[in-house]
Amino acid sequence: MSNEHSYRIESLRDLQSVLGMAGRMASKGLEAGPVELVLRRPGRVLSQNAKFHAMITDIHRQAFRGYSFDGVKAVLVNQFAQEMEEQGTPLAKPGERVWDWKTKEPVYVRPTTTKFRKAEAAAFIEFLYSTGVELDVAWSEPALKVYDEYREAA
Repeated sequence: MSNEHSYRIESLRDLQSVLGMAGRMASKGLEAGPVELVLRRPGRVLSQNAKFHAMITDIHRQAFRGYSFDGVKAVLVNQFAQEMEEQGTPLAKPGERVWDWKTKEPVYVRPTTTKFRKAEAAAFIEFLYSTGVELDVAWSEPALKVYDEYREAA
């Protein structure tokens, strides 16, 4: 049995189907040891990360080509987290500084976009757009689509 399975339930019919499947999977999983069943309300859609990436890709390619995509993303997320903190609305799951006892220096673990709440994700899209404008980024079609979808939803 793999580590985690997630099923979205939107109707009573979905509920019956998923409960039956979960029961069968839990029964089989119990042969190898305890299992855990978690219920929660769905958060923001993980596809939003792909949307962020379209905008970050444009910023990376046009303004910071000498750095890796991951490096540029880390800087943008860090700047966004700092801006939210300055505005008095810090991220629900901010980054942290952890002491490395071997090198005797702090290590920064940036916030992860997958843990952004819906409002934070929307604010991050706005932040990316305004950052790109400041950097004279010519938005690609995918990035423009992301921003237009965001504005329509807002």
